[in-house]
Amino acid sequence: MIFYFLISVVFIAEVIIAIALLIGLVKADKILLKYNEIVDETRPSVKSVMILVRKISKQFVELAPILTEQIKKILVASLMSQLKSMLGAVTFWLVKKEVEKHV
Repeated sequence: MIFYFLISVVFIAEVIIAIALLIGLVKADKILLKYNEIVDETRPSVKSVMILVRKISKQFVELAPILTEQIKKILVASLMSQLKSMLGAVTFWLVKKEVEKHV
C-alpha cells in the first residue's frame, strides 16, 4: 500500500514538472512569435536601408581616388611651403653670418 502511495506521489510530481515545462514552452513560443512579427515588419525597411548603404558605399569608392589626390596635393603644397620657409631661414642665417664677418 505504501508502495502505491509513493508511486502516485512521484507520478503527480512528474505531472507537475511536465505542466511547468509546457507552460514555459508556451510562454517562450509567444515571445518568439512576437519577435518574429517584429522581424517580419522591419524586413522591408532593413532591405531598403541595405540598398541605400550599398549605393553610398559605391559613391565612396568613386570618391576615394579624388579625395586621396586632393589630400596628396594639400600635403605636397604644405611640405613645399615649409621647405621654402626653411630655405629662406637658412639663407638669411648664412647671409647674416657673412655680413657679421665683414663688419
